[in-house]
Order: sequence, then structure tokens, then C-alpha cells
Amino acid sequence: MQTKVRELMDKTKLTNILSMQDDILSMQELVLVQRLAEKYPFCSLFWVLGAKISTILNSFNQKEWLSKAGVFVADRERLKQTILSAKETLERRKELQNAMLKKANSKDIITEINSYKEENLSENPTKEELINRFLKIENPKLSPKEAEIEETEENIDNVIKRSAKEDISFATETMAKIYLKQGNKDKAIKIYQQLMTSNPKKSIYFANQIEKIKNS
Repeated sequence: MQTKVRELMDKTKLTNILSMQDDILSMQELVLVQRLAEKYPFCSLFWVLGAKISTILNSFNQKEWLSKAGVFVADRERLKQTILSAKETLERRKELQNAMLKKANSKDIITEINSYKEENLSENPTKEELINRFLKIENPKLSPKEAEIEETEENIDNVIKRSAKEDISFATETMAKIYLKQGNKDKAIKIYQQLMTSNPKKSIYFANQIEKIKNS
């Protein structure tokens, strides 16, 4: 009794799969066909169905399905036509997915364009507002970090200019500190090494600074 019930259930599953359109076949159907093929290994229909669905889904094991179908199916020409038809379905699915993706992307772009609004700009901007807006775009304000870097670079230039008038050890040590602040440890160490040569009295102090930089 149980065997008959199971056979009836298998027939129902198979009928449902056969009645489905190729475009809506999914991995669920492939799994069902695989179970039926394992249960009835000498039924060529299941292997053909498996080869067909795995091709439509571009499954990783489609070659395995096709190989087994070739063993159990006598009509090779019919099998070939089934696979060609499955590949056409696969291409249609890809084209449909690409079209839907493009449509979704175009909608996002259009929505973004429609929702875009210039900041601090009235609905009917005057000529002066437009000019000011243009100047802001052409000459954007520096971020705090960019401003700090620019200021540091100016400080280096100023130190170099002052070095001709002021004490050379002060100028170069200041430069070393600025390089260190920028994260350029190699240049800072190089300056301290030069200072050790030009100012032997403070060589121990400069050596300690180098050691600190290396350990930091």
C-alpha cells in the first residue's frame, strides 16, 4: 500500500514538472528530478529532464547530467535538440535579467536626478547666486586635514627661508619636528644625524631624539 502511495506521489511530482514552462523551472525541480533519477535509475526520462533543467539553470553539474543522459537515452538527436532548446531558454533568462537590471539602474538614476537640489539655492536663483555657486564649485574649501597639511608645507617653506638668518641648528631641528609630525620619520632622522655632525655639543641630545623616533 505504501509503495503504491509513493509511486502515485512520484507520478504527481513528475506530472507537475512536465507541465511547467521552461522559463520558470528552478533548482527545486532539479532536486526532485535527481531524487527520482536515483530512485528509478533506468528511466531515461529523468536523466533527460535533469540534463535539460541543469542546462537552463546553468548548474555546475550540467555536464554530469548530460553524460548520464547520453548513457541511458537511445535517441541522441532528440537529446541534442532538448539541450539546444534548454540553452535558448538560458539565454532568454539572461537577457531578461539584464533588461530588468538596466531598468532598475535607470530608475535609480532618474530618481536621483529628480531628487537632486542645489544646497542654499532658491527655486528661482538670481544671477548673483549662480555666480557665487559656481565660485564655490571651482574653489572648494579645504577640509580641516587638507588645510593642516597645506599649513605644514607653508611652515616648512618659512623655516627654510629663516634658516639663512637664524641659527641653523634651530631651523633644522624645527624642520625635523615638522617632518615627524607629517609621519616622515626617515627625513627627520636624517636631519638629526646632520645636526650631530654640525653641532657635536648636542650630539647626545640628537642621538636620543633619533632613538625616540625609531622606538615610536
